[in-house]
Amino acid sequence: MFDLKNIIHIRGIDHPESLGIGPCGEVYTAGTGRQVYRVNVETSKIEHFATTRGRCLGSAVDARGNLYLAHTEGEVLKVTPQSEISVYSASPRASKYVCPNYPAFDRRGYLYLSDSGDWSSTINGAIYKIPPGGGPAALWYPEPMNTPNAIALDADEMHLYYVETFGPALCRIEIKADGSAGRHERVVHKPDWVPDGIALDTQNRVWIGCHRPDAIFIFDLVSRKLELFAHDWRGQALRGPSDVAFAGPRRDIFIAASLDAMHIHRFGDVGARGLALHYPELN
Repeated sequence: MFDLKNIIHIRGIDHPESLGIGPCGEVYTAGTGRQVYRVNVETSKIEHFATTRGRCLGSAVDARGNLYLAHTEGEVLKVTPQSEISVYSASPRASKYVCPNYPAFDRRGYLYLSDSGDWSSTINGAIYKIPPGGGPAALWYPEPMNTPNAIALDADEMHLYYVETFGPALCRIEIKADGSAGRHERVVHKPDWVPDGIALDTQNRVWIGCHRPDAIFIFDLVSRKLELFAHDWRGQALRGPSDVAFAGPRRDIFIAASLDAMHIHRFGDVGARGLALHYPELN
């Protein structure tokens, strides 16, 4: 396992839950006090460059450096590098977002969005799809889902991976040639964890941040083996990891958000590189 003594804490961030990675490897996150941060993980420089009117969770970035934030009040916001905020996508016409949680772009500029539902025992989460340029979303997966949280597309865009926080599981949904949702598969089910975030690497592995039990796992999609990367039973050096990501210009700096603390965990070079993300050219 990773030596917890080697974790660097990038401090001064208000309980970050999710991580977005920009075209140059910069990091974006949001605080519980409506802050939007830009972070350089190489220098540990933090910039509070925007403030939204409500709490935001996950984010995605386009080629121009615009940030797309899942806004818990029921919409997706667009934040420009100049801190201008607008609504990119409102709720679908036939229904309403309950808890927009995490967005991810595909190579054509479609934005997938998880909605975790009301976090109750009722299964009422969803995954939506927003057209390039924004506008109303359409329900992508037709069935109710159990608290879908962080999402990620694989290299060939054959599957959308996501974590069921209360499932609790790592799942994937087939992406058909026409872009519609196909077969659903629960890849890993582990009853004693609370998975929150995921990141895919270039070695066909999924890195899974678990808010409980203060741990990060790695699942190999080829061998189907689940390994523990880091665990802190005291919740001190590694505390409440939620989202995970690969940052930096080479995507070789592994980081984790910490919903329970005021910092981002920086693990440095762990011998892996993150899968390339898509940064569409949008107006």
